[in-house]
Amino acid sequence: MTDWAIETTNLGQRFGSMWAVKGLNLQVPQGSVFGLLGENGAGKSTTIQMLMGLLPPTEGHSKVLGMDPMLDELGVKSRVGYVPEHYGFYEYMRVREITAFVAAYHANWNYELQKQLISEFALNEDNKVKELSKGMRAKLALLMALSFEPEMLLLDEPAGGLDPAARRNFIETILSRYQQTGKTILVSSHLLNEFSGLIDHVAFMKDGGVDLAAPLEQLQKQMKRVRIVFESGIPESFDIHGAIETKLNGREAIATFENFNEEDSLAQINAFDPSHVVVEDLTLEDIFVVRVSA
Repeated sequence: MTDWAIETTNLGQRFGSMWAVKGLNLQVPQGSVFGLLGENGAGKSTTIQMLMGLLPPTEGHSKVLGMDPMLDELGVKSRVGYVPEHYGFYEYMRVREITAFVAAYHANWNYELQKQLISEFALNEDNKVKELSKGMRAKLALLMALSFEPEMLLLDEPAGGLDPAARRNFIETILSRYQQTGKTILVSSHLLNEFSGLIDHVAFMKDGGVDLAAPLEQLQKQMKRVRIVFESGIPESFDIHGAIETKLNGREAIATFENFNEEDSLAQINAFDPSHVVVEDLTLEDIFVVRVSA
């Protein structure tokens, strides 16, 4: 058993002359809730498809729960619950039919859990898939990913189709309940602050590779925003060493630090004799915006 639930080495995927993923080296700790973050087109969905064995890599390789997805796709699918961004259901099937169809492929399908999730998600088992709204399709995909109690979840925008109440229920109760079992969750989502209470590790993808990967707590200790107010305007020579972003607005300057050092950073700020200085923590969404614009 390795310390990594997922490990990729120089993983790459090329479509024609364009690399969607290039030189991806990623390590997801066992038992973590791992946020795979990045702008649209950064390569997140392509990466997840390769991890599920749905897309053969152009180069490099990966390990999922110790298995190579290209050599043991069925092994991965039997142990990993996957919710894709776009659902490929049999439109003519009823909810009860499609759940029975999927359950037949999993010896460990938990019918009591299925029944509980159907109730929590308010799914009508007699409805045909083609009759379901986008939100109900999202709930059906989540039900099928959770009901065989997988060892790991790979979630690609899992709450995108859910209304705010259903989203909160899914994140705060269902996902947190799953996380308490010590199993691994990898989630890619643009709803960063809603997932931030669960996520403990993050990796930011940019141009098909990993731009930064670290425990979220470590990032939030390192990265700070400092609001600096001057009584008579910002000095012409104002420049803060170590700030990766500085915004000036009237008498206020806002400096964002990737590696904030309280003693050194505040010393150089105070040298400009500001009237007011406030150090602020960054949310996961704040950190994402900083990383994307960096």
